[in-house]
Formats: sequence, C-alpha cells, structure tokens
Amino acid sequence: MTFDRLTSISLCIVVLFVIVGIILMVVKRHRNNQNPFSSSAKASSRKHHRKDSTEKSLTSQYQSCSYCKRKVNPKELSFYSGHEKVVGVCKTCKPHAERQSLLRL
Repeated sequence: MTFDRLTSISLCIVVLFVIVGIILMVVKRHRNNQNPFSSSAKASSRKHHRKDSTEKSLTSQYQSCSYCKRKVNPKELSFYSGHEKVVGVCKTCKPHAERQSLLRL
C-alpha cells in the first residue's frame, strides 16, 4: 500500500490535532483540580479567613490619622466632614482641620 504526498500530509495533520486535543484535555483537567470554588479550597480559605480576622481584630484597635497617618486609639480621634469626605484627625492635627473650616461630626 503506497501513500501519496497529500495523504501523508493529511495524516500528519490529523495526528497533530489528536495530540493537541489530548494536551488540552490534560490542561483542562489540571485547572479543574485547582478550582478556587471547590469544596476543599473553600475550607482552606475559611481557615485562612478566620486567622486573618483574629489578627485584624488585634491590629484594628488603632486607626490612622487622615493627615499625619499616625496610629491612634479611635477614642482620641476627632472626626470632621468637609470636601465630600469624612476625616479623622488626632489631637496634634486638630488645629489643621479647624483652620480648613471643616464641620465637626
């Protein structure tokens, strides 16, 4: 049985399509295993989220001043409204906010 040139080229193209299809299936299956919405990924993200929330609660005891960015106890901040936003300022930056005629909340 002899093959002419056109038949051998078409056979090579079909073989290439089969190989590319197999590679795409393997890649797709690999991506499905790493799906962030799978149940195992949700469980691990929940554990991580709980850890972050406890760390956040410890560090969220302080807020930063809108002007000097210094971390202060939220009870020591004064809040002002002006220029369509709310700013929280510490005791040292309070005169700056009053000079800008911001309204106290």
